[in-house]
Amino acid sequence: METVGLGESLVVELWRSHELTLLQAHCLTMVQEAPKQPGTLARRLHLSQTSVTRVLERIEDRGLVKRVMDLHDRRRIWVELTDQGRTVLEELHAWRSSPVFTAIRSMDDVALERLTTALNDLADRVHRISPTKRTVSPLKTPN
Repeated sequence: METVGLGESLVVELWRSHELTLLQAHCLTMVQEAPKQPGTLARRLHLSQTSVTRVLERIEDRGLVKRVMDLHDRRRIWVELTDQGRTVLEELHAWRSSPVFTAIRSMDDVALERLTTALNDLADRVHRISPTKRTVSPLKTPN
């Protein structure tokens, strides 16, 4: 339970300091180095295209990313980090350097999958005991 408490406090701190969910923060980091297409983000986050579109709309509304049309193929859209998004990511650097985040990054895919499954199971059990509106989507194992 100590791990869950630490993880929960990190989620609360992320929300309190930047009004970002873990999923939104992960999207920002994925487009930090280079623009990505929404379909690529959906695959890497193990989300449906519809779900990733909702996440992108929220962070785009805040000015953290922008969607731009491909210059060579107008049917393709790219998601780019804005200057404001870069500023937020710089501010999150200290948060991402926390011991819990560092430990999670050191886990292999199998361990991450087990952790994700366990945390989702715990969230489901808590929700059954105290059925309040969920504000965070189930965790997805990052790739």
